Parts: sequence; structure tokens; C-alpha cells
Amino acid sequence: MTINKQIRSAIVRIISQFRWRRYFPVVAIFFLMAACQAKVEGPEVATRVIMQAGEEIVITRVVSQTIQVAITPIIKEPEIPVELDINLAGAYESLDPQMTVEDNSIQIMENIFAGLTRYNLETDTIEPELATRWEISDDGLTWTFELRDDVFWVEPDKRDAGLLGEVGTGFRPVRPVTADDVVYGIQRACDPRVPTPDVFILFIIEGCKQLSTLGKISQEDLDNLGAQAIDDQTLAIHLTEPASHFLSMTSMWLLRPVPAELLQEVGEDWHQPEFIWTSGPFAFGSGTKVGTRTVLQRNPYWPIDFRGNVNQVNILHLEEMDAYLLWEDRNLDMSPVPSEEQGSILSRHELKADLVSNQTVFYLAYNFQSPAFSVPEVRQAFSWSIDRERLITEVHDDLARPMRHFAPPGVVGAPPIDEVGTGYSPDRARLAMDSSVFTDCRLLPPIKYMVSSSDLALQQAELLREMWVEELGCNEEQIIIEQVQFGDLLANTRPDAGENRPDLWDLGWVSYYPDENNWLRDVLHCTDSQNRQNRPCHSTDDLIRQANENIPIDERMALYRQIEREFFGEEAIEPITPLYVQADYVLSHGWVTYTPAHFGGEQFDTYFVDADVKALERNR
Repeated sequence: MTINKQIRSAIVRIISQFRWRRYFPVVAIFFLMAACQAKVEGPEVATRVIMQAGEEIVITRVVSQTIQVAITPIIKEPEIPVELDINLAGAYESLDPQMTVEDNSIQIMENIFAGLTRYNLETDTIEPELATRWEISDDGLTWTFELRDDVFWVEPDKRDAGLLGEVGTGFRPVRPVTADDVVYGIQRACDPRVPTPDVFILFIIEGCKQLSTLGKISQEDLDNLGAQAIDDQTLAIHLTEPASHFLSMTSMWLLRPVPAELLQEVGEDWHQPEFIWTSGPFAFGSGTKVGTRTVLQRNPYWPIDFRGNVNQVNILHLEEMDAYLLWEDRNLDMSPVPSEEQGSILSRHELKADLVSNQTVFYLAYNFQSPAFSVPEVRQAFSWSIDRERLITEVHDDLARPMRHFAPPGVVGAPPIDEVGTGYSPDRARLAMDSSVFTDCRLLPPIKYMVSSSDLALQQAELLREMWVEELGCNEEQIIIEQVQFGDLLANTRPDAGENRPDLWDLGWVSYYPDENNWLRDVLHCTDSQNRQNRPCHSTDDLIRQANENIPIDERMALYRQIEREFFGEEAIEPITPLYVQADYVLSHGWVTYTPAHFGGEQFDTYFVDADVKALERNR
């Protein structure tokens, strides 16, 4: 007997629904026999007309589709759900993927909305999620994604309010997530009526830049964007140029699918917990109180295996010190370290503290037209004489990790943080200066070192100057530190700033998307970036472009390692000198195992909590 695709999909959904139902009896099933007995009835359809911008819009929604299947699933569930108890200081700003870059919001969105792809925190690679596979056209301009048909929009089951929040109950699937939902999300991101932060990174999508500048938007304008749904499970995205880094961008919240009919029905509040449809591994559970407590529960219809074992995430929104006190009493699994008592707390809980970096890297930049820093050996000498560990301890309270190359952890293509690059090497620094045309730092012309107006920036600059005096024998008075407002710092370091350009300056960079292209090409390429250094082009710049062509991932990784080595290794071009990446301490009890996210949100479905140890420790 043949079982059609619709019935098979229905059976999978029903089994997924039952899989996480608590207390359901354990019995055997005869799956094939049950499938043969399946009966699918026709959908109930509701149509309503609303007014939008003076026009009538007809909305047709499938209200329900009755599926009767003679199945008794095999289920064995823990008697008590595994819970993760954490804190996010302050409430989240918005859960609209196209309208926020706020950290707490991203933490939640990462877990409740499925993306085309997902960043694997353990391997630093991009893996499938909503998309099962993708192909790139021969010219590199069209990406075609094949999507799963078993990822659903899920909402709290208001008809079953008494069960709301129970693991495996209280939720119902609305409909599958489709290619149209992804297209709608991209259209919203490029639509000027939607205030999307950092939309410029999507200008690589055909028509996005033009759409974002229009004063009046028509449906035809939206349809002309380079994103089309071929059918429910096939998506085509057309780019303005070949770009392998686009795959990394597909893992971001900015490109998460959005259900158009919900926005049309509810309006701007569609992402509030009482209205929202979610599509990720977790959904909102009972006990959520906006601004105070957020409860996420495992989505019973999520088709992808969890790497961890967490059923429920309880998120408080407390100040850091209050969260720490709860953690110390074992009432939270994890907590930040309050900065005002960092030293004493770390001394008591050193073994439970992890220093987790973000993707904010600070660096020194050189003016290649400067009489001093046009000489590569001088740039090398100044770089290699910097003791980054000392800088981090004396100026930044140990809330950073030293960087020997540019791209930090959590960037696709970045070498490990302790590989590639020379870093602190006083002997090499002195040899480099000796081999330069100046032979001695004291013979260098006066150096204007420009920094921002903050006290911390001045403290850092003075310590770096002290290191150059100690290691290279420079005279302190020949390195002139000038503090200016940050806007003036940016203006004076533009390539065309003329006489206002300093010889040396401090700046920082933060990922817009988690890929080496955003670091090496967008910041350092001689023509594809601002090239604030006015660095002449080099064969390394060709490698940067080559690495962003559609080549196998292992070749791309090898190219980026080579580029970082040519910029910051023993024979370094040294266009800039990376100093450190910002970091914060996180306390966690021994019963929690996790891989932290350096970019985007934490992935709670990868967390493992030893519930037995946790219960014993809490009762101790």
C-alpha cells in the first residue's frame, strides 16, 4: 500500500508532538500499520478582509486540519524537566529580527527563530538549519536553498490554557515555515519603512540598496528584490557579486523568516509573547513576565536533535550583583561577575570562572605616508615590543584577551587565538629597529599618536609609549599623545585628511557578520575598504579577494590563515597592530557544560545540565 507524502508528514508531526509529552505511558507501536490507517480530512479555511494603507487586503488562513492517526508512540521521558537557570541583566528591547541589534534580544531570538543556517559554536563553521542544502550558480551570483518541510510556526495553545507551559503541551503548530517567510523577512530588512540596523550589510543582495533608498514603496518594488520563493521549499537569492561570506550571513537574526499574515493581523506588537509565533528549538512558556522573567520551553515540534538536554530555560532580568548573589546560593546555574567586586569574587571562585571574549578588537593603526611608519621594520618593532598581557592587566582589569592576529574567536575562517602572528617579542622588536633605515628609535622623527578623549584611552597610550621607551630606547618626548573627540579621531584618520592625519592612532572593530571577510576585506583591503592607513596594494590583497570566491571551505580557511600570517607574522606587512579582544568573566556551576557564543546569541539547545548533581548541590 502507498502512503502519500501528506500523510507521512502528518504522522511525523503527530509523533513529534507526542515525543515530549510528560507522563504519557510507554507502549509499543506498529508504525506501518498505524500509517496505513491514517485519515486526513480537509482543512478549515477562514478568510477576512482588512484595510491596509487604504487598500483592501484579503487574508486566507488555514484554521485547522484534522488528522486522525491510529498511533501509540513509544516515549520515555524524565519525570522532571531539565531546567537551565540564568540571568540577562535588563529586559530585552525587541524580538523583531529585522529591528534590533540589542544583545538581550539576540539571545532570545537565537533560540526562538529558525535561521536558514546556524553557526556551529564548537567547529566555527556554518551548518544547515531551515535549509538542508544549497547550490551556487556558476557565476557565483545566485544561491538556491532547499528548505525543510517539517519546521513549524508554533504558538501557545490558547484553547489549552491550563496546560500552557507544560513540556510537550500547551503549544500548537500553525503551519510550516516556507520560502515565502524567508523572502518576507529579507523584504522587511531592506524596506526603508522598517528601521533595520546595519541593513547595509545586505546591500550584497540584488536590489536591497536601491529599495532601502526609495521614498514610496510598492509591492512591485518588494517583488523586484533579489529574493524569490520558487516554491514552498525552494528559495533563490541573487547577489550583486560572488561572495562566499554570504553563507555566514545566513546564520544571522537579520535574515530570520517572519510570518507575514501575523504581522498583517496583529501589527507592530506581533513579537510580544501573547501574540508571537516562534519557529526555533524553544518557544515561550508560562511564567513569562516581560521585563522580569522569561521562560523558554523546548518546542515539541522542533525536528532537529538537541546537542544538549535542556527542556526549559528560566531567564531572570536582574542587576549583576543580585544575579551573582543568587548564583552563589546555587539558585542560578550561571552568572556574570560584577565588575565592582571582580577581584574578590574571582579569588573565591577562580575555578568556576570562564573568560569569554566577544568580537570587539582594539588595535593600533599606522599612517603609511608617515616618515616613520612608511618603513615596515619600524611598524614591526613598535608592534613586537607591546606586552599585551601587561596592557590588559594594568589598564583593562583583565577583561580582555591578547590578539596576535586580527580576527577574533567565533569568526568563520579565523585562526585560533594563540596561533598565527608574532605578538610580544622584544628581541625581534630590537632587531627590526636595528635593521631599519633609522637603526635607532631615537633617530625617528616626532610621532603624533592620536587617541580618543577618554581617560582609559590616555592611560593605554601612556603605557604603550612607556613600553616603546623601555624596549626600543625611544625618547618619551618624541611620541606626542594627542587626545581628541572620537568623531574628530575618525575624521582625522580618513585617507584624505591631509595634514591632520596622525602617524599612529587607536581604533576598534566589531563584527557585523561572523566571517573573516568582514575583518580582512572590509577593514584592511587596499581598495575594498576605507584603507585608513593609505597602504599600497600588495599580493596579499589578491588573496583576500580570492578567499571570498566560491571555493571549497578548507581552501578558504587555508587562505585566511596565510593572509593573517602575511599581515602579522615574522615577515609582517603589519598594516595595523591588534592589541586585544574584549571579554567578560562568566561564572558557572560544575553541573553545566556549554560552549559560549562569541557572536549572536547563546544556543541553549547545546547546553547540558546534570540535573541530579544540580539537585544534590541545591539541597546540600
